[in-house]
Amino acid sequence: MADGGASSFIFLTTALLVSGLVSVVLINQWGDMAQITAQETAALEVQEATSVDFAGDPMMVALDTSATPTEITFFLQNTGTTLLDSSTLVVLVDGQTVTSSITSTLVPASGDWDEDHLLEVTVSSNSWSYQSGDDVSITAVVSSEVTNGYRGSDSMSVEVRLHG
Repeated sequence: MADGGASSFIFLTTALLVSGLVSVVLINQWGDMAQITAQETAALEVQEATSVDFAGDPMMVALDTSATPTEITFFLQNTGTTLLDSSTLVVLVDGQTVTSSITSTLVPASGDWDEDHLLEVTVSSNSWSYQSGDDVSITAVVSSEVTNGYRGSDSMSVEVRLHG
């Protein structure tokens, strides 16, 4: 009978040690999952706070055919709560990416591209043959400044009528 009590005690001790080790592993895994969830939440918050939209009258977008190359000028507004990075701006006109001919100016001229500032964007191309009254599609893609280690992005597309 003494043997039965000792072996039961050994099994009980072994079961307690194993369950203790499993608890430590589960707690560590739970901590890792909580950290990953917090990081994903922070990234999602920056993404949700990043927003850009067209500003102005889409039926009166400036077209300058006297300039060489032809220029289209429009305004973008930061409608989110993060600062936007104008150096990341990508513009497509009628589905074609405008590459090296994008100039942008903050209005008013000083400060960051926040909700109190507009960005005046001028794009140009030698291959355009647009005339006043033509309708074109403009798409803009922009990213936010890095916030808490994360960068959000947003895009807007609008059909506009050129006026020059």
